[in-house]
Order: sequence, then C-alpha cells, then structure tokens
Amino acid sequence: MAPKKRPETQKTSEIVLRPRNKRSRSPRELEPEAKKLCAKGSGPSRRCDSDCLWAGLAGPQIVPPCRSIVRTLHQHKLGRASWPSVQQIGAGGSITGLKFNPLNTNQFYASSMEGTTRLQDFKGNILRVFASSDTINIWFCSLDVSASSRMVVTGDNVGNVILLNMDGKELWNLRMHKKKVTHVALNPCCDWFLATASVDQTVKIWDLRQVRGKASFLYSLPHRHPVNAACFSPDGARLLTTDQKSEIRVYSASQWDCPLGLIPHPHRHFQHLTPIKAAWHPRYNLIVVGRYPDPNFKSCTPYELRTIDVFDGNSGKMMCQLYDPESSGISSLNEFNPMGDTLASAMGYHVLIWSQEEARTRK
Repeated sequence: MAPKKRPETQKTSEIVLRPRNKRSRSPRELEPEAKKLCAKGSGPSRRCDSDCLWAGLAGPQIVPPCRSIVRTLHQHKLGRASWPSVQQIGAGGSITGLKFNPLNTNQFYASSMEGTTRLQDFKGNILRVFASSDTINIWFCSLDVSASSRMVVTGDNVGNVILLNMDGKELWNLRMHKKKVTHVALNPCCDWFLATASVDQTVKIWDLRQVRGKASFLYSLPHRHPVNAACFSPDGARLLTTDQKSEIRVYSASQWDCPLGLIPHPHRHFQHLTPIKAAWHPRYNLIVVGRYPDPNFKSCTPYELRTIDVFDGNSGKMMCQLYDPESSGISSLNEFNPMGDTLASAMGYHVLIWSQEEARTRK
C-alpha cells in the first residue's frame, strides 16, 4: 500500500499584525521579557485580524496569539468546573510520551522516566502496564499507538524498541539503536511502517512485518547530530526529522534515503529544556517548530526573539513567525488540532493556544 500524495500549500490573505500597545517595541526592549521564567497570560484586548490563520501565508510576519493559557480556554468552555488533573509521579518521574487512547478518549498512554509505559485514566487509575524496566537505569523515552492495527510501540534510553498489541502481549523486544530512542512513529496510512529516531545520529525505517533483528531495517538515515524526532506527515508520504542542533529535514516516500530538503533552523539541545520537535500541519504542507536563538547560528541577529516558526514543506521558505511578548519562553512542542485551525504550543509551565475561531470572535 503506497502512501498518498500530500496536497500543496495554498495561498490566502495576508495576516495583519495589530499590536497591543500603540507604541511598537524594539527587539532590545523585548529582550528582558524573553528572560522571564514565568510569563503572564495574554490580555483580553489582543486581536488577530485574519479569517484564515493557517491555510497559507504570504510572508514572514510576527503574529500575536488569541489566547495564552489552556486553563482559561477550559474555563471558557466548561465554566468554573474543577480542572481535571492526573496523579503526579513525583521527582524524577517526568512524562516522556503521551497519546490519547484512540478507542477511549478518557484514557491515555504514557511513557515515563519512572521506567514504565502504561495506560491510565484521568482519575489516576493504572489500567495496564505495557512495559516495565524494573530498574532505575532504564526508562522509556517515546511511544506511539495505532488504532487500526491495535498496536503500541515504545522505545527506551538504551536503544530498545518494544512492540505490543493493545491487550498487552509483547510481540517483540529488540535493540534497534546503539543509544536512546528519542522518538517512535507509526505511519498513519501504512501502520506496518515504523520510523525510529535516536541520539546515535540515525533515523531508521522499518517494516513491522519483516523485523528480525537490528539489521532488518529498510532504510537508515544518517544525521550530523543526535535526532529528537521523526514524524510522518498525515498522508504518510513524507518524513520530518529534527536534530539537536540546527537542521530540519524532509524525506519523501519516493526516495526515503535521500532528503528532499534541509532547513537550517536554530533549536539546539539543552539539558534542562524539553527537546524541540518540528511538527506537520494536518491539512497543508506546512511545518511548525519553536526557535531557540543561537549566537553561533549563521543568520542570528542581536536580541532575536524566541518565536514559533512556520515553514513551507516544499521550499523550506519561512512563511510566518508567531510570538507573544507576554509569554516569551522557548516553545519546545507544537501541536495542531485535527482540523488545523488551532495550535497548542508548550512553553515551560504554560501552554499557548493560537486559535482561528478565537480570532473571529474577538473582531
């Protein structure tokens, strides 16, 4: 089954910036805000003047968000109902991967540094443990779930990848990389197609029907630096990789072993920063990724902002930059909703919500 071809990016009207203050501020004035550890939520007066935020973008621009804190959005929809919480693991038990259960959205799969990959609900009940290391020296770093094939895949910090069915039966447990497996991804159109990324500076593509050992991969894609992520596009026809330095790559199903394009981009790795991962837009050929300005990066400018950058997936051209002066941290993770009209950006203790619907209601 061959992956389907992805639709091209479409053009649309230009996004107009309407700053909150009458006097626009220079990057030098904004720099102190970028160093704040905790940022306040967006003010209610901020507006976005665009009928379509994501369908296509005319050129690089700085666009303000429509709502900053996900808690505010929750209260807006559900009133003052209590905020749903999950029982905390505690110090040293950070969550490394999170996926909703596609068969029950009141449940989710989680991999963690606690040394487990498990299914639990929002009341804190552990419904099933799929993998457990039983040692503090090994923990799980990544996971993915397929509803159609009813499979769960998870990778650990020493290079092992485990494939299980949703009943918890282990199908195989193999060492596929020399070092930590930072990301695992099942192809959304061909769920027997698996991509794994590692700090051993490789991304590997596997046919789950033919896995016999660490040498049974279909393709090995070498990189110059350790790799944070390898994500298939929604149509399964492309693969997006993010390294730990300054390069984003796009591969195509027509030639997996040779990248279509290389996008220079500053997102260097830092020990106490959630690894930055580029992501696809679900409907258009756009790539979104957080920027971590690097003074050693070729095109770096003084007092460069920590923006969220949107690129054309074909040309690698910068299409747009998103920035909130009141929440100027580094956006490590960015995820669109299935319709592609709302973007959630994880930034330290905050989640920014960039919503096309909210932009319309504020006009």
